[in-house]
Amino acid sequence: MRSVVVYDSRSGNTRRVAEAIASALQAYGSVRLFAAEDASATVWNHCELLVVGGPTEGRHATPPLRAFFERLPAEALHGIAAAAFDTRLDWPRIFSGSAAAVIRHWLADAGATVVVPPASFKVTQEPRIRHGELERAPIWARSLVEAVRANPDACTAAHPVAA
Repeated sequence: MRSVVVYDSRSGNTRRVAEAIASALQAYGSVRLFAAEDASATVWNHCELLVVGGPTEGRHATPPLRAFFERLPAEALHGIAAAAFDTRLDWPRIFSGSAAAVIRHWLADAGATVVVPPASFKVTQEPRIRHGELERAPIWARSLVEAVRANPDACTAAHPVAA
């Protein structure tokens, strides 16, 4: 499976989660990892799975992630399986918000098939990644692969899923 992971990170926590996800996805095929500001509007070309994540700031996604999605042509992600994640404070979502929820909507609006619910990896106020969250990231990554394989219609014939 060809995967692309795009992320934004302010303090390094989201980058570390993105790296853990990308590392786990390498067991299933090629993976490209991009910071959102370095990802072109065609980064998704020839990928079967696009994973996008960033920190939750002000209950929302960061400006570099918004800019990444604004660079995408309409329906650019049609036929591509996708997933969203964020890093956020370990507070109830009603108080912290969730960048992953926003990213999930942006993925769907761009035509992607979101294959799993958004995931949040918790950080402290310092901010530091909470104990166990980096270990949870590869488990979540494997669940993405399982979801794509269980739903081959998530990708069109133009983007076949490798077994």
